[in-house]
Amino acid sequence: MSFDDRTRTWQLIMTGDDLRHITLETQADMARLLDLDPSISHLTLEIGDGRVHVARDWPSDQYEDADRLIDRIAASGVSAVVVHDGNGKPPRRVTTAE
Repeated sequence: MSFDDRTRTWQLIMTGDDLRHITLETQADMARLLDLDPSISHLTLEIGDGRVHVARDWPSDQYEDADRLIDRIAASGVSAVVVHDGNGKPPRRVTTAE
């Protein structure tokens, strides 16, 4: 396990036709790539006629922790927290009233 693996808040998730062709070294490279460029939402690897889809996956409790932090920030005296989604969803505006 590398230092990056221990500090990463997400894990690599792969789905597809031919996962056995994806080496541990390639998995580590893809994880590092996703660490370096957060604008990449996912990768698709083409292996012959098959496809492997690769993305970040967070444990569900992290989403709950994130929501609690947003609420706490909103309650800290700011007027609102506007959360921008990187996947093209409209921003979510959180105030202390929500």
